[in-house]
Amino acid sequence: MRAKVTIVVLSLFTFVFLWAGIASAHVTVSPSSLPQGTDDAILTFRVPNESATASVVGLRIQFPLDHPIVVLNPEAGSGWTVAVHSAHLPKPITTDDGTFTTTVSEIDWSDGNIPVGQFGEFNVLAQGIPTGTSLLTFKAVQLYSDGTTVSWIQVPTKDAPDPAHPAPTLVLTAPSKGGVAAAASSTATTAEPSPGTTTGAVSGADNGLAVGALILAAFAVAAALLAIWLGRPRPFQAQASETEKPPE
Repeated sequence: MRAKVTIVVLSLFTFVFLWAGIASAHVTVSPSSLPQGTDDAILTFRVPNESATASVVGLRIQFPLDHPIVVLNPEAGSGWTVAVHSAHLPKPITTDDGTFTTTVSEIDWSDGNIPVGQFGEFNVLAQGIPTGTSLLTFKAVQLYSDGTTVSWIQVPTKDAPDPAHPAPTLVLTAPSKGGVAAAASSTATTAEPSPGTTTGAVSGADNGLAVGALILAAFAVAAALLAIWLGRPRPFQAQASETEKPPE
């Protein structure tokens, strides 16, 4: 009986921890929010490997053109081959640095490797966070060594608030009272300079999923304790077994 209880307990915990790992494994961007009009900030795209057999060998990030970031520069020395694609702006943007008629529309990383069970971080210097919008969406495509691609391009809606493959999003808040430069310097420290590290900010969505996993873990512990309690020997069972012994 105790062997069966052990199997039940192990199965419950295995399910909980596997569910938690899968549920939180999204391509995300940090920081999760910035003040509108921030001058400089480092955007870190965190990319987990969700495959059990293949490595991540490429990443493509598309940047919005309806509310564009003025200048985008990928980090140098990351170990990946980087290709930057530009597009003409629907409307020129004029800043203290001049007038811009083009901006980066996509950055592609290739010829790299994120092994199974690990994740990588890809840093981009963003200069000139836009105003006039409260949300920026970065559609991402993840490429694996076995030819599989995973598109993180879904945008939450009222009918589907929690899509299976959500696109990384950056919430834009009201401009900081202390100035956009101060806000930028504080957010720049949240990103590590090199991809492939095991640290990084956790998004609000991941926090919610982690809480859900903890709740499931609590239910699993309760179920395990109940199973152990039900499986323990009863006094009357012991007495019955003694009375049933054949006479010597």
